[in-house]
Amino acid sequence: MQQKKGRKATTRQASGGRHRGRSARRTTAQQADRHVYYERAVQNPPADTDFIQRTFRRLRRRAPQTLREDFCGTAALCADWVRRGVDRRAYGIDLDERTLNWGIRHHLVPLGKRAAKVELIRADVRDRVPFKSDVIAAFNFSYLAFKDRGMLRDYFKLVRAGLAPDGIFYLDLYGGPEAMELREERTDYPDFTYVWDQDAFNPITHETKCYIHFEFPDGSALRRAFSYDWRLWQIPELEDIAREAGFADFLIYWEGTERKTGEGNGIYRPSRRGDNSPAHVSYLVAVK
Repeated sequence: MQQKKGRKATTRQASGGRHRGRSARRTTAQQADRHVYYERAVQNPPADTDFIQRTFRRLRRRAPQTLREDFCGTAALCADWVRRGVDRRAYGIDLDERTLNWGIRHHLVPLGKRAAKVELIRADVRDRVPFKSDVIAAFNFSYLAFKDRGMLRDYFKLVRAGLAPDGIFYLDLYGGPEAMELREERTDYPDFTYVWDQDAFNPITHETKCYIHFEFPDGSALRRAFSYDWRLWQIPELEDIAREAGFADFLIYWEGTERKTGEGNGIYRPSRRGDNSPAHVSYLVAVK
């Protein structure tokens, strides 16, 4: 799908015989901030925080206080976490300095004094850190960038070492037959269309390349606003790797479905049996 081009600049004859230059009107895509649209279309930090709070309390009989968000990007989850309680702390780890700075401007500064409760660290998530966390979260499927089993197992081991004695590791995962198809999934919002583009998939290695595009009512588009080169791990593989890394238990929280529509209902419960839906997103919980 080709991006539509904006208008070209024109020179127009004005009254009195004078020429007046007129610059091209900028398209929505040219003015778009990709992080704004990503957060609106993809992320839901309040729902993630609610899920973590509820399940941690149920599993550990206490409220979690410290969160480490791996691959934190704009640190939206970190900000939501400390907003929920005065005694909370959050640490965000990411390699992209520009994205971290965006998060500081848009999420931490609005927190006011509570921004001091968030520490953003420009580092590899596989680097050791000098603190322990009640919760470590790796959401938005970013850990799928670890394509090698040994590399992923080493990351899980480091996560386990970075958890408090009763800490919990939270992941999410997408899957199902449609996850392996070459397809574009479009979701319309009032002022833009979010496009999830599964561009390539290798059934032997489960390597996949995906993109996010944003399209706008004026005909402009922000193509490949985000690009992903992943291995689409499966739930049994991840459970095996987590147990090899030393986690004591591994829980799958499966999303329920609406009876009338068959669509997901946003309610996740622990299960060892999922419905064979064409596509699904799950929370995975590794217990130390």
